[in-house]
Amino acid sequence: MAKKPKVMSPQEIHKIFEAQTQNVKELNGAWKHINRTINGAYRNDDLMLVGLQTRMLGLVFSAYAEATFSKLIHTPCCFNGLEINQIKAAGKKDIIKAWHESVKLGTRKISSKRSSHIPNIKQSINRLIDTYIKEPSLIRNKVAHGQWKVSLNRENDSINTEMTSKINSLDVVELYRYKVAFDKLSAIVEDIIESPNKAHWKFYWDHVSKFESEQNKMSSWTVEKKD
Repeated sequence: MAKKPKVMSPQEIHKIFEAQTQNVKELNGAWKHINRTINGAYRNDDLMLVGLQTRMLGLVFSAYAEATFSKLIHTPCCFNGLEINQIKAAGKKDIIKAWHESVKLGTRKISSKRSSHIPNIKQSINRLIDTYIKEPSLIRNKVAHGQWKVSLNRENDSINTEMTSKINSLDVVELYRYKVAFDKLSAIVEDIIESPNKAHWKFYWDHVSKFESEQNKMSSWTVEKKD
């Protein structure tokens, strides 16, 4: 019989939140440092260094995304220990399912007289998650598992040509877009779970509008021109 996961107390949840807050801060510093190195390598036309450091940036982003999501679901006085276990269980095979579970549990806390509000925002946020977090999560997982040049399938018994192409075309601008999307979506979900009947109502539609506008603008960015 499988051992039941431990249900954390509010004090234990707070400790994890504090620990992941420190990790996120440290990883943000690493991101900035590697980004400066890549910019310098471009100026010196050192494309080999650019490639290596871009993969390193992908690894940092992978760690950053994991720490940020953990920090999010351990936000004090939001999800209880049982809910956190539900989210973690959903994410064992697919981190996107963990995001969806967070949205499902978080939106239960929203008070709304309009019956359509909660289904609509769940659909909207889950669409953004599937569009802006799913693919980046697949790419960063490949990089994190050592597939820096050639990607393998899930079973590791053949080449994944589509993902190989995406990994080899990855650059600092695309990683930046991924990080911006991740941070914005994290903020939207954080408003829901931390302040479902205040910050969520006050900022949700503005956040979503700015998010999509910003992503549309950045979609035309290149390494040569970021604006």
